[in-house]
Amino acid sequence: MTKNSPPSGSGDVSRPATGRYPRFSEEYRQRWVTNGNWTDKTLHGLFDESVAEGPDANAITTVDRQYTFGEFKEISDALAAGLLGCGVNPGDLVSVQLPNWPEMCFLQIALSRIGAVIQPLHLVFREREMRSLLGFCETDHAVVPESFGDYRYGDVMREIRSDLPLLRSVIVARGEAGASGPGRGDGEFGLESLIEEGRQNLDRLDSIDPDPDDVFYLNFTSGTEGNPKGFLHTHNTLVSLFKMAATAMKSMDSEMVNLACSPMTHSYGHFTTYQCVLGRIPMVLVDRYRPVEVLKFIEREKVTAISGTPAHMIGILDHPDFAKYDTSTIKSAGVGGARSSPELIERIKKVWGCSSGNTYGMGETIMHTRTMGWDPEEKQRETVGKPMFGAELKIVDPKDRSRELPANETGEICFRGPTLFVGYHKQPELTAATRDDEGWFYTGDLGFADEDGFLCFAGRAKEVINRGGSKIYPKEIEDLLSGHENVRDVAVVGWPDERLGETVCAYIVPRDGEFTLDELRIYLDSQKVTKYMYPQHLVFMDEFPMTPTGKVRKASLQEDARKRASAEKGGSSS
Repeated sequence: MTKNSPPSGSGDVSRPATGRYPRFSEEYRQRWVTNGNWTDKTLHGLFDESVAEGPDANAITTVDRQYTFGEFKEISDALAAGLLGCGVNPGDLVSVQLPNWPEMCFLQIALSRIGAVIQPLHLVFREREMRSLLGFCETDHAVVPESFGDYRYGDVMREIRSDLPLLRSVIVARGEAGASGPGRGDGEFGLESLIEEGRQNLDRLDSIDPDPDDVFYLNFTSGTEGNPKGFLHTHNTLVSLFKMAATAMKSMDSEMVNLACSPMTHSYGHFTTYQCVLGRIPMVLVDRYRPVEVLKFIEREKVTAISGTPAHMIGILDHPDFAKYDTSTIKSAGVGGARSSPELIERIKKVWGCSSGNTYGMGETIMHTRTMGWDPEEKQRETVGKPMFGAELKIVDPKDRSRELPANETGEICFRGPTLFVGYHKQPELTAATRDDEGWFYTGDLGFADEDGFLCFAGRAKEVINRGGSKIYPKEIEDLLSGHENVRDVAVVGWPDERLGETVCAYIVPRDGEFTLDELRIYLDSQKVTKYMYPQHLVFMDEFPMTPTGKVRKASLQEDARKRASAEKGGSSS
């Protein structure tokens, strides 16, 4: 992991980091290095090169201040030293639950510099999800805001620490923990105080030298219960892609100013920092998505590039005050996290005069295909593009993966390329089941390649609900709703939604008469469940359609939901 041992911290290491994460073989590594697809450099190493090009240039803008590249480096270096001082060691796993604050950016670079692994934790998670995910990850350290909005994350973390014996420390941003400074003795530290302490101890960094093949990013594709799938990436699998992408973006817009609507705990938002530090592209931070605040920033900072999910874009374009703000500086609009509708693509082109690419990818592959501005208009509307940055595409028979399918025949989408994740966290068997000896990753998603090589996406794997880019596993909600006293049986499917892609629909066979959606939400409130998992639609049935083997026919329910959604949109009753 490192060439030299790090300074000892204030906490004892409860388990060795060596061998904790998978690694690619030397043969696999050499393939991508030789081809030039991997830069063989770390995130913080390339960041330092960017800073050297001009430390006085603006890097980060918030509502109340700006940070130059030089300030970004000074603060992140100090934070790295402070983290080492409080016991965060190379190889440690650090779960970070922060809004789109500069502190998140500083942590991305600081944790890279000391060879630790960052694991973003969504802000919508509450006690139940936080406890479950931190326990599964075997998190060493957690970073949370003292509070954000009306939720006190610091207090919740203090309450659940006794259930997490492997959690060695809690680091609180913008809170009271910093008043006592580092070394409180109870394993709690203030992030601001760590920065101040680190400024006096930068020599701690001298012996730390992470390797580009080290794992440094862990995020999740699924729910927090049952079978969480945490994908692991190395510097090489991530940094090279974003270096190329940022360079290309900057070449098309030398005065680019970037604003990301997506939260930085999601991969889509998280990687905005990479575009900044690898391409010297100034970034504007919005700590929470509110369309009017985004519009104000676009006008004030002359934003030229905006990114977000389809729901983010629709919220901005539909805002009643949209016309009051000058958004004419927008030259590019990136839409991801969920498939863009042809209507949205056309609308963006009409309003801002720019093309918005449809992108297909997942946490395991980052970016597989994308439509480009020079592609034929029908391809931009109806496909998700061609493979990007050294990626390869093939479609196979889901029942016989050895059989590759011809153009226009729907099958399982397969990926091969330099951005393939190194493995699932703590699930080597699952990792092995998704790939073959030739390096192909089997996504489980369905689609077909047309005669021109453009990928047409047909649907997400199995029954996963994609709500505005957040993947929701129905079984997790079904298990929760089964505990309701008046639920005899329950099945959850996706309900088509123009803005979010899909929302949650619960089909329920009641024990004793129907009840309201509000009553169901009150019950989920008592279970302290993330609100994006709450059903937005409720359908009662006397019995479910069943297969001969006694399983609920989910496909039948999904078709019923599509018909009901279509009827609602048309103004008719179901």
